[in-house]
Amino acid sequence: MRTTTGSISGPLPSRVQVAARAHMVLRGGTGDQVVYRITQHVRAPNPASARVLMGTPVTSRAAADLVRLSITSAAAVMTDLEITVPLQVSTAMLESQFGDLEAYDFGGSVQATTQGGSIRIDRVRGDVVGRSAGGEIRLGKIGGAVRCSTGGGSVVLDSSGGETNCASAGGDIFVREAGGPLLLSTEGNIHVDHAAGTVEAHSAGGLIEVGQAGGAVIADTQGGSIQVSSARGVKAESMRGMVRVRSAAGPMSVAAAAGNILAELLAGSRIEDSSFIAAAGDITILIPSNLAVSVMATNDGGGMARIISEFPEVHVRPGQLFRPMVLADGGINGGGPVLRLNVSSGVIYLKRMK
Repeated sequence: MRTTTGSISGPLPSRVQVAARAHMVLRGGTGDQVVYRITQHVRAPNPASARVLMGTPVTSRAAADLVRLSITSAAAVMTDLEITVPLQVSTAMLESQFGDLEAYDFGGSVQATTQGGSIRIDRVRGDVVGRSAGGEIRLGKIGGAVRCSTGGGSVVLDSSGGETNCASAGGDIFVREAGGPLLLSTEGNIHVDHAAGTVEAHSAGGLIEVGQAGGAVIADTQGGSIQVSSARGVKAESMRGMVRVRSAAGPMSVAAAAGNILAELLAGSRIEDSSFIAAAGDITILIPSNLAVSVMATNDGGGMARIISEFPEVHVRPGQLFRPMVLADGGINGGGPVLRLNVSSGVIYLKRMK
């Protein structure tokens, strides 16, 4: 085992870059120097061989505002690096081969890249960029924008202060709070508690849940359900699963290839023209009793087709000759934005809410 301590001499840079085959932990500090501590373990026949395998830390100043710290060691060496960076440093760049990366209590921005380890970052005031070839990415409180991707692990974000773009090739994505526009994509599940702006979520095979969005929600999945509890406009498409949406403003465009659709319009809604299409499932629209909307509904289900309405203003009638369908239209409370509904194998329900 060998422990090496040191500091980066000369004028304090605005950017620090660290590259090593190591587990790195970066922390913000109150001093005026970049200080590091390296702990290495290796099994070797003698001390001289061990020193060769461990290598020697190298620092270089590539430019006036950038200093690099690199450790070149053999694959058999287990290396842990702790580095303390003053608040005056604006950007920290961490690069590791197969090691975990961590950063805490830093006043600037962090860029973290690892070929196989996990990434954990919390209490960072600036932007965060995190990339892992297959490990988990767990982010706490981030003051700026977030951009992260992983080849197979999950992504967990507590909060971000700006635009957030996260992707995983196979893991789930969880976002508690996003302060800006949100773009998420994965083959797993997506869960968003609260977003101040728009939400765009794409899943290749999981479910998508959005609690509250300050803007519009765009969501599509190839193999799960979609639920949007509150948004200002919704565009949702599911190939196999139920879609449940609630919106207070804006247009809605909802489609389900193999699943039911349930849409709730809120009292006092400022919705716009909207469409709902279910290929193999029911459509249920919950409409407040005092909301003014117009309905144009078509059920192509043949002789068993049904449209059931609790509003006498909506007139249900059979289709024309040689077209086995049921039609319904009418203006509720004098009419307003148009709700277009179509099912191919299911029932359309228009239900009154008090």
